[in-house]
Amino acid sequence: MIARLPTHVPGLDTVLHGGLPMNSTVLISGAPGTGKTTLANQILFHNASAEMPALFISTVSEPQARLLQYIQQYHFFDMDKIGAAIQFEELGSHLLEKDGDSAIRRIEELVIQHQPRLLVVDSFRSLLDLSEHQAVTRRAIFRLASMLTSMPCTTLLVGEYQRSELSTTIESTIVDGILALDNQPIELRDLRSLRVIKLRGSNYDAGEHSLEITAHGIKVYPRFRTPKTPRNYNVSQQRVPVGIPGFDDRLLPGGLLRGTTTLVSGDPGIGKTVTALHFLLNGAAQGESSLYISFQEDPRQLMSIADNFGLSPRIHQEQGTFHLAYTSPVELDLDKHAYTMLEAIQRTQAQRVVIDSISDLQAAAHRGHSRFFDFVYSLVQWFKDYGITAILTTEMGNIFAPELTLTGRGVSHIADNILLMRYTEIDGEIRRAITMLSARGSNHSNNVFEYLIDETQGPRLGTPINSAFSAFSAPQRM
Repeated sequence: MIARLPTHVPGLDTVLHGGLPMNSTVLISGAPGTGKTTLANQILFHNASAEMPALFISTVSEPQARLLQYIQQYHFFDMDKIGAAIQFEELGSHLLEKDGDSAIRRIEELVIQHQPRLLVVDSFRSLLDLSEHQAVTRRAIFRLASMLTSMPCTTLLVGEYQRSELSTTIESTIVDGILALDNQPIELRDLRSLRVIKLRGSNYDAGEHSLEITAHGIKVYPRFRTPKTPRNYNVSQQRVPVGIPGFDDRLLPGGLLRGTTTLVSGDPGIGKTVTALHFLLNGAAQGESSLYISFQEDPRQLMSIADNFGLSPRIHQEQGTFHLAYTSPVELDLDKHAYTMLEAIQRTQAQRVVIDSISDLQAAAHRGHSRFFDFVYSLVQWFKDYGITAILTTEMGNIFAPELTLTGRGVSHIADNILLMRYTEIDGEIRRAITMLSARGSNHSNNVFEYLIDETQGPRLGTPINSAFSAFSAPQRM
């Protein structure tokens, strides 16, 4: 078992399965402005102590005074560690007046002098870029790497390397690990991420992980994915009543199976929100903690809708069985918000959850369509793992179209149940129609019912109607 040095960077130790391998040499790469120096200093200040002395060597990237001016804005900065647990040295004169080989010899002298347990060199790339004799400097880099390998010292080499360069640079070959930081402009926003390129002899979570830089420094959001093994998932035969007249006796006798996820797809304004609120508040009335996660309507609007239908949401809020969580869909980050949702679910111990709507999550999948598919699959499996009965809403297009087109965004086959709602014109009158297209492991009605909604009697199923859906087209997938 390889000993680990925790980075204490939120989320990063999860990605690294506990931290950086102790006494390893790690390259922190990325274009300017991706957070390399911030990450290195964050690890430095969190770990430096009398028992773990640290040495920060700057080359020509930033003078010491300017560096300290910038990093002292972060909460992790501790002035008491400067000159005590952390020593700062500069190599600018060796690079500008001499050459890279001279600078590396100076690094070796400083390492022998200070005997650090944690070393940072920023920027390591300048040792080669400013060298007049690059072949000599390359040999010196190999010599330095050999020296560091023989010492009880964890080393962070910071450099402005693009990901495409990592396969050809000498620096990539001498290090034990590579953390690649990126910052991609997506329309009006920047999409920051971290990826572990290699970590010799160690496991880690592969793939691209979101990150943000705040006053606390860097925070990493590990890519949300399905656990390798289920936590404790046994298929339940217990039914969860929806609480809408006609639903639990005619459409899906007994209600939904506990721990299943239902995709509710329908036209705009058809009643998806009203249906979801009744599902949650019916559970709240039975003492089940219920959580509504919304990206469209804020809590005041949802409370007003529930009040109009006489659902007494405030009473259930006061009793701690009904909860609302709202996030603006503007500039939403998929993986970051996954942890916000999971925290809310765990904090409220929710047994019923509504996400309205997953169309907003799809719009937040800036890393590609497949990322959204993987995300929803992981989310549904997570619900199963914790026995949570969930409703995911999504909007259909082509109002009044003669055919039924399911726009499940490629996730329709992931959901256990699919409930379809749409407008239809019958005898010159606009009506609502509802049907259960599929219910995995459950018997359900194949009828299309009229769906009646008014504030006096609430939502309820009417009689079966014909010609609501004249044809079925193939589901549209991502």
